[in-house]
Amino acid sequence: MGYTRTNAKDIISAGFDPKKTFIFSDYEFMGGAFYRNISRFSKRVTFNVAKAVFGFDGSSNIGKIHFPSIQGATSFATSFPHIFGEDEKKTAKIPCLIPCAIDQDPYFRLTRDCAVSLKYAKPSLVHMRFLDALQGPGSKMSASDDTSAIFMKDTAKEIKNKVNKYAFSGGRETVEEHREKGGNPDVDVAYQYLQFFLEDDEELAKIRAEYSSGKLLTGELKAICIAKLQEYVGAFQDRRAKVTDEIVKDFMAIRPLEWQGNPKVPRADLVVPVVKADEAAADGSAEGGEKMTKNQLKKLLKEQQIAAKKAEKAKQKEETK
Repeated sequence: MGYTRTNAKDIISAGFDPKKTFIFSDYEFMGGAFYRNISRFSKRVTFNVAKAVFGFDGSSNIGKIHFPSIQGATSFATSFPHIFGEDEKKTAKIPCLIPCAIDQDPYFRLTRDCAVSLKYAKPSLVHMRFLDALQGPGSKMSASDDTSAIFMKDTAKEIKNKVNKYAFSGGRETVEEHREKGGNPDVDVAYQYLQFFLEDDEELAKIRAEYSSGKLLTGELKAICIAKLQEYVGAFQDRRAKVTDEIVKDFMAIRPLEWQGNPKVPRADLVVPVVKADEAAADGSAEGGEKMTKNQLKKLLKEQQIAAKKAEKAKQKEETK
């Protein structure tokens, strides 16, 4: 449980709202509705399927073989009655969105297959791209190799030294050649990191263009990257220092959550008014007096959300001038 609570502190430090967040340990949360779904899941996966999906063989222990059912059960709203309610007929329809790295994909592809059999909503995935190791494309970060990555515990000085010394460069061998031919941002680690940590897309596009043309040198690009990393890691460390064991306990307490929607995203029931059948028949909610289909409503909602984001971005730019 030591690693669990340490990891929980890191997660909390990313800025999660305790009113909307439930962090749990399989050891402590196991039982009840959660274990019921684990049992249902495990009944639907044969050993042959597990071998085909995960590459298990005769030397694989039963813990490895059984774990996908635990991982998969977390995707179902019915596993969390304290959040979504006790009525499985209703909660079974609630979908789950899972941001994860590509290495987790097999677990949730299998989960989607099981969801059909269980008559649950299929989970959807957002695949996260791995952050490159400092040594560049093809290399991997390692906790045992301090030079392979920027760690969240690194000081501002350590971040600067690591980026300057170890970050793979897409620049040319000489300044003259770089000015003439430009650098390659697609392999340059400093630029790759900026894709994650620089929020301004226009500024990122400008940096890419200047680096590719040779106007921006490798050292200058690294300096921009260093400043952004120092800012991000420093802010994280400040938040991390304030996370106490009591705060972790609050996040891991079994309790109802308070979800009033995201204030930055228009609510569907406000953007797309709910029209009753008799009103739709009388007035019409689409061209030609016909009721709008679900796809039309979704398209309209998406257009409204895009417009709202553009308006918010324009407002922020105006305020900074």
